Amino acid sequence: MKTRLCSAAVGIIILIVVLSFFQTPVLNFAIMVVALLAMYEFLTATKINRNKLLSAMAYLVTAAFPFVPMQKELNLLPLFLLPYIAVLFMILLRTHQDTRVEDIALTFMMSIGIPLSLAAAVYLRDNNGHALGMYYLLLALSCAWYSDSGAYFVGKACGKRKLCPQISPHKTVEGLIGGLVSCILLNLLTGFCYEKICALTGVVVQIHYLRLILISPLASLISVLGDLSFSMIKRQFSIKDFGNIMPGHGGVLDRFDSVLFTLPFIYATTLCFPICTLG
Repeated sequence: MKTRLCSAAVGIIILIVVLSFFQTPVLNFAIMVVALLAMYEFLTATKINRNKLLSAMAYLVTAAFPFVPMQKELNLLPLFLLPYIAVLFMILLRTHQDTRVEDIALTFMMSIGIPLSLAAAVYLRDNNGHALGMYYLLLALSCAWYSDSGAYFVGKACGKRKLCPQISPHKTVEGLIGGLVSCILLNLLTGFCYEKICALTGVVVQIHYLRLILISPLASLISVLGDLSFSMIKRQFSIKDFGNIMPGHGGVLDRFDSVLFTLPFIYATTLCFPICTLG
């Protein structure tokens, strides 16, 4: 537990530093680093990293996403996907003795999915400005990490009924409920504190608490879906953690698996169901 808390404290300090440069390319660079580390862990876990050419292509694509504005990305994505698929199949043809079609499919899915999901942090900033964008980013992270922490402590204290024993043996139904409740309550507290902090800086931010209450449990469940999805990948490839860069937590993917799902979800809510507005 001590190691876990120390790692979390270091992570929070790094997050604060990055957020202090929220309106600069530092955020883009930080997202790129996280995406590349996550991609490295995935390729290592699946042994796809043995194909250096395929891995290099995956890293190149992963690194590019956080620096392409959302509107340009939407316009360029159809033009990019077909050539990218063609290049992957050329790599398959060149290395077919050591590469399986499944490796190509997994590389394509993750080299698009991981950076695109994480790049939603940049889109939140670019579409909403400093005050709102930062709140939405914090909300996406909070929904994942509050749910995970709440589920961990409640499950450890009173968890009895297994949620998905074959995929994640330590997860319980009681922990799931604890995570949902923790997510709602702590999001309300975070929203209240964020309003007060913004007011001290002369920015009037209004949190729509009813909407926040409605969104929080959905985001919590989506974070669990992300957690279980990557736990299933670990089970299928017979590994305990994706990495050990964060002692007590595992790798970047172990810490950000649920965030990969909550970030796009929160981004989608800002387009049709805004939770925060400027007063």
